[in-house]
Amino acid sequence: MSIIKAIAYTAFVIAIPLFLIIMNLRVVVNTPLLYSYGFDQYEIERVTGIERSDLISAGKKIREYFNNEERWLNVQVPIRGGEPKPLYNTTELLHMWDVKVLIRTLYNVQLIVGLYIVLFIPAGLAIAPRAFPRILMRLIAWGAGLTLAIVFVTGLLSLTGFSQTFYAFHVIAFTNDLWKLDPARDYLIAMFPEGFFFDATMVLAALTVIQGLWIFCLSMSALKRLSASLFFKLTIVQTLSVVAAAVFILRVYPGGFFFEALMIVVVASVAQALVALVAWRRAPSKTTSASASKNDEGLASRSTSSSGGPQEKSEQQQGSERTESLANNAILGYYVIEAVLLLLIPVIHEWRSARRVEASSADATP
Repeated sequence: MSIIKAIAYTAFVIAIPLFLIIMNLRVVVNTPLLYSYGFDQYEIERVTGIERSDLISAGKKIREYFNNEERWLNVQVPIRGGEPKPLYNTTELLHMWDVKVLIRTLYNVQLIVGLYIVLFIPAGLAIAPRAFPRILMRLIAWGAGLTLAIVFVTGLLSLTGFSQTFYAFHVIAFTNDLWKLDPARDYLIAMFPEGFFFDATMVLAALTVIQGLWIFCLSMSALKRLSASLFFKLTIVQTLSVVAAAVFILRVYPGGFFFEALMIVVVASVAQALVALVAWRRAPSKTTSASASKNDEGLASRSTSSSGGPQEKSEQQQGSERTESLANNAILGYYVIEAVLLLLIPVIHEWRSARRVEASSADATP
């Protein structure tokens, strides 16, 4: 039984960095701002002879390709003022299929580990309702620490020698050498040079570090019996920050995958704020807690002097203990809510993609 428990705990700790890193990879892959930034930063229009509007259109088709079921990527754009023609050759198309298989595999891994996280928490609470919350917080803290360690090592390798790290990644991730492209001949590597992937890696690392630090701080605070009032204040700050960031980003990019992800995170944050509000309102005030403590001490001393043993806890003290742990349970509830909502991202995305395809087919039908 102890071996099974150790395996389950280890799997949960590993699942946290996997879920966070792949989630941020999903965001990076589907964020148009990163593509347009890369095209401008590395002067891709001048290098390739493709107008910026056509580059933006090609980037959109690549994002759609990673999220649909088509085998081949079909991008046709005019080059240097000529007629529109297929942008990528056979080698590039085969490599893009390999990339798509890798990305979709990682998406499936995220779905599996997310389901494990969602099922692990209620199962643990059902088996050991009193001891499991503190165990869970320790496991979450370990998972957040492992996440930060992975990002630190990867970031250090990238900053000290990204070319070598990028090369090693391709050797490990792919079973062929189709990724060895020539920027003078292949538009895929000309449009997305090594610097673009370095920037994307740094964005992914930054997102993961922010999330890992937040989860680590919450978990460590919960282990130290985070008060309901402090938890409520932290939650309000987080919720307002998320909503402000969502409003800013949606003004820049109003639709698509990023809209879905932001809306789900906002809903999760608002749900956490409501749970924190309930915990704060139900928590006893300091005056009540102090008077309850004095009464309990008086009852305990009278019971000890009369019967020689401690008396059972008063109802007031029991209520105080229940409300004291309410904030910790609120954190657990929020983790469950956010995990479930984040798992809905691919489902909602597929549904919206299907609706767009149906709408396009209806518009194309005479």
